[in-house]
Amino acid sequence: MECYACGGQMKKVHKDIEANWKGRTVIFRGLEAWVCQTCGEQAYEADDARLMQNLIRATELDADRPEVMNVEEVADLLRVSNQTVYNLARSGKLPAAKVGREWRFRRDEILAALSKGCQEEGASQETPFYRV
Repeated sequence: MECYACGGQMKKVHKDIEANWKGRTVIFRGLEAWVCQTCGEQAYEADDARLMQNLIRATELDADRPEVMNVEEVADLLRVSNQTVYNLARSGKLPAAKVGREWRFRRDEILAALSKGCQEEGASQETPFYRV
């Protein structure tokens, strides 16, 4: 492969890649990169570049989640349907409060309930989530 910057020869290598984005540093270990033997320029396969972008974007989204969440945000956090969130809230298995006609959830309470459910040995009536 020819380097797009200087025209030199590029070689495919496995390396650790450090990316900085909005004050965050993310290190990707063991990715393949094309490195120019002349100027050191690096290029990545499209799938690897997409992977790096999506992982960095995911860390950004997680940090930007609000303290008080709606049904859609909780469903996205837990990777379940909106209906599952409604059912769990109505049954009291998911800590929630109704504000008018809308359900609201505190992020820290949802994460604590999820953590508690994961730490318990067997499923019981007090377990906040169903086990598969």
